[in-house]
Amino acid sequence: MKRLAAVSAAQLCLGAMGLRTALRDRRSYDVGFRRGSAENIERDQWFIGTALSAPNYMLVLQGVCTVALLVRPRRWVARVLGVLGVGMTCGQAAERSAQAAWRHWDAQITPLTAAATVLSAVMAWWGLAGDPAES
Repeated sequence: MKRLAAVSAAQLCLGAMGLRTALRDRRSYDVGFRRGSAENIERDQWFIGTALSAPNYMLVLQGVCTVALLVRPRRWVARVLGVLGVGMTCGQAAERSAQAAWRHWDAQITPLTAAATVLSAVMAWWGLAGDPAES
């Protein structure tokens, strides 16, 4: 479970970097038929997220679970990280700015969103199915 905690910590760092970048550049969320506004990004970051990060409540829960996994590994904590990983993977793939960055290279956004999505997917897999190295 330490490898899951390490992946989660790395993904959380990318989430924090995405949040910082989104707040600086005023990049609000744009998923499906829902679109945020730059004027409300400070409010939206808490419950809906930004174009480059999950909502803050998810990032806080991820941080708490990551620390808990290191202090006292429990299967249910790993599952919570797995569920968060599923949500983050789907959210990042649905975000229009990430889709645009994956189609047309953006030196700032493409590596951030691609790495965060891959780590979220690994977090989902290891959190729900278990880390193959621990079998």
